[in-house]
Amino acid sequence: MSHKPRPWPNVAKEARDRAAEEAMVVLTNLKPLLSGTTVTETERIRRLALAMDAAQTCLRHLESVGAQTRPR
Repeated sequence: MSHKPRPWPNVAKEARDRAAEEAMVVLTNLKPLLSGTTVTETERIRRLALAMDAAQTCLRHLESVGAQTRPR
């Protein structure tokens, strides 16, 4: 007998995986800035903006499946 897939674990898994991908974008963009690599001011700002956007997207994925965050 086949059972209907449970939506909650599947949705939570998808949100977790997407959040992890966004966290990797954050790490990829910040790592050169923290390792002492010489970058231009424009490149520094671009990397920071991409990291901030990815961090916000990561939080939105986690909040979509119930993570509680405090607005600041």
